[in-house]
Amino acid sequence: MSLLSIALSAGRLKSVPRRWVVVAAATFGMLASFGMTTTIAVFMKPFEDEFGWLRADISFAYALLSAGAALGGLVVGWAFDRIDTRIIVVFGALVMAVGLSGLAASSDVATVQWIYLATGVAGFACLYTPLIAVVGLWFDRGRGLAMGIVTAGGAIGQGITPLLVQPMIAMFGWRNTSMMLGASFLIVLAPIMLLVIKPPQDAIPTAAARAESKSWPLPPAFSIGWLGLAAVFCCASMAVPLVHLVSLLTDRGEAITMSGSLLFVAMLAASAGRVVIGLVCDRIGSLAGYALAVALQSITVYWFVPLQSHVALYLLAVAFGFGFGGVMTALVLCVRAAVPPRVAGFAMAVVGLLAWGGMGIGGYEAGYCFDVTRSYTIPFLGAALAGLVNLCVIAALWLHLRYHNSILVWLQKRYPRSLVSTA
Repeated sequence: MSLLSIALSAGRLKSVPRRWVVVAAATFGMLASFGMTTTIAVFMKPFEDEFGWLRADISFAYALLSAGAALGGLVVGWAFDRIDTRIIVVFGALVMAVGLSGLAASSDVATVQWIYLATGVAGFACLYTPLIAVVGLWFDRGRGLAMGIVTAGGAIGQGITPLLVQPMIAMFGWRNTSMMLGASFLIVLAPIMLLVIKPPQDAIPTAAARAESKSWPLPPAFSIGWLGLAAVFCCASMAVPLVHLVSLLTDRGEAITMSGSLLFVAMLAASAGRVVIGLVCDRIGSLAGYALAVALQSITVYWFVPLQSHVALYLLAVAFGFGFGGVMTALVLCVRAAVPPRVAGFAMAVVGLLAWGGMGIGGYEAGYCFDVTRSYTIPFLGAALAGLVNLCVIAALWLHLRYHNSILVWLQKRYPRSLVSTA
């Protein structure tokens, strides 16, 4: 029996509704793809030790991956509405497998940067946007829980990668480790992605009509503009610990097992945060849930620098991880709530472009500031400041939503011949 037949058969199992099969496959895809992005943080010290590269140059590979994911996401968002989702996600898995295998043969920083750029454009982008968008099509009620589970896969991937890969590097070297990771993407991830299918066409119009009636009152362009701006600062903040936390701790002389386990604890908390915040969004609204998660992330992000106690660091990792994890789920739900389903794929891609741009800015800025100051104090302080700006953007969006109709009435009175009323 072919892999395609297995995938279709699994989707028809009466004991497991097809939509939950899609959720399970999408969750695993998020785990693997976000785990791949974390390899930059894990390989940073081996690269530095073997080649003497600057951390800004290594971090720039993450910036390029983020930029590639952003640009590739626009194309993928357009393609999502036009071709079979399985073609996109399987292709993305194969590209990531090739990228990790090619990394094993690299010996100069430019090659490493190009590999991560290509992997972002044609690998990660082909998984991230479709996996989130396809789950959104399967669910109307309980979407927050479903999105929380899927996005939790990404947090688990980011947390488990250092915990598993660091011992592999110590045992086999970073080149062999990269090759083994590439093989696992080819053998395991690509077949599982065949389970990621859209709902039957006759089920989409009804769900779409319900979702259309629940969209925000703002025109989609305004909503996506606000959310995209928030995403830039949000992701610039979270990128600093994601890329540099392992290096921060190892610079202090902490054991590899400690730094890896701390990041794992943070991501384990993030996986819980994504599910819990998803449920919270189902009850109090996606924008309120997003503000709650951003506030928790912003309050905690800086304290990784001054705290020395292991107990305090692990407690901080739980708090930061919970907020960081909830941010992604809530932002995705905000996009789904803000626009009608007919433009959801493109809207997700635009916000994703700006979010990954923020990730790249945050990761590179932290590496550059470290090279200049030989300290992580300024980078992590900047992460907290970015979170504060993000909260201001969320507040402005809330005010726009609350007073949108009043603003329209005022503009129509002041400019009666304008086209504001048609916005």
